[in-house]
Amino acid sequence: MEGAKTTAKEQERTALLRTITDEPLLIRRLLQHKKELTEDFVQHFLTHTVKKVYFSGQASGTFVGNMLAPCMEKLLQVETEVCNPASFPEYFQFNINQQYSPDEMLMLCPAHSGTTTGPIRMAQECKRLNIPVVCITIDSNSPLANLSDIVINKLCGSEESFIETRTHMASLLITFLCIIETANQKELISRQQYTYYQQYFTRLEDNVKQIIKDTADWYKNHRELLQTKMVARYIGAGPYYAVAQEGGLKIAEAASIAALAYEQEEFMHTGTTQIQKDTLLFLIAPYGVQEMRMLELIRWCRLYSDYVILIANHSHPLKDSKALLCHFQDDPYCSVMEYMVPFQMLAHLLAEDRGLSVVHAANDGASAYLKTHTEEV
Repeated sequence: MEGAKTTAKEQERTALLRTITDEPLLIRRLLQHKKELTEDFVQHFLTHTVKKVYFSGQASGTFVGNMLAPCMEKLLQVETEVCNPASFPEYFQFNINQQYSPDEMLMLCPAHSGTTTGPIRMAQECKRLNIPVVCITIDSNSPLANLSDIVINKLCGSEESFIETRTHMASLLITFLCIIETANQKELISRQQYTYYQQYFTRLEDNVKQIIKDTADWYKNHRELLQTKMVARYIGAGPYYAVAQEGGLKIAEAASIAALAYEQEEFMHTGTTQIQKDTLLFLIAPYGVQEMRMLELIRWCRLYSDYVILIANHSHPLKDSKALLCHFQDDPYCSVMEYMVPFQMLAHLLAEDRGLSVVHAANDGASAYLKTHTEEV
């Protein structure tokens, strides 16, 4: 009996770690099923002149939308809008200037369970207006899926930990695959560009494995930088601002370290007066993403704080002894998937060090009390 209790406790302790270390296998699985995952999405874009895509998702779903939207605009040449679905039906409207027909618009939800109330209400409004709905979900029979014209199953199942990681990796990779396949078939990218992306995806599995190891090794030598902190600031530019938001959320959920996430330029305008010598800052610095401004910001932050953690490639010109350096491929769009992983690992490692559960949240009844999810439409 004692052995069974120990095993159950160990299972709970490693719940988050197991979902993170499953991500490389998930990447392989999704790439193996690329055709079936992308074919309905691609066919829709081949048979409809899509001009406007509304991304719909709450919390991490919003962050995922902001990671994906720039790539979709660039490669598919469609206008995108990332919405807060809880407020959208009340305060905003689809197609306010009547520029588009219903077939020229699309609601895209990188969902999890498909039971979140906001995207369901937004999808209901889409159905009323005959706007097509696409959802990516773990449950093809969920209320949101039942309102959707195209349902893509993430093939990753649910997660034991309430801190979702693997499912967001699935949302990102599936949607990037959909975007690249559509751009290729519509001849919006060259064969050379298409080959580049295929090579990127092929390397992704091994890269994520290495990033997991890189982060664990870094933490062994730098845990004292994070041990006593109760607040952290996360800074990124472009789609990597969404990585800062998602990364901060994971660590806040796991280790109760309050997260202040800033867009890079906005931090320069609004956040600099708050920095002291013991302020913890994570600076996300991929090559080519507003790079010169980030270089200036790194130098400035190091003048004012002793706890500046640069998250970047091993060859970053401003790396120092505190930097968390990983094997990132540094694609300006797709590498958001890679830059999420260090924060996921830090969430696990900090929770483990602080003796906090990643299965039972401190306020486990909040979702039911606040009615954030529904089982019925």
